[in-house]
Amino acid sequence: MASIEKRVRSGRAYYRARYRDPSGRQRNKTFRRKVDAEKYLALIEAAKVRGTWTDPAHGKITLAAWLATWWGARPTCAPRPRRGIVPT
Repeated sequence: MASIEKRVRSGRAYYRARYRDPSGRQRNKTFRRKVDAEKYLALIEAAKVRGTWTDPAHGKITLAAWLATWWGARPTCAPRPRRGIVPT
């Protein structure tokens, strides 16, 4: 079951949305507005029911890892001169 907790820090309110992933691990995310936290939790719960929930940490990739993958996919990437451009 998911929950929303109101927190106040430095005079500003924010809302912490807490839920458990399918493996039972507790997760949380903070929002400035309560309505945003409610929408987020509704989406999370629906994804869990449909079986389409994915771990947010799996979407994180370092720039170095991405660059290595990108360069590996483009072996013929080399600078080419511009043609058809007339200098002014």
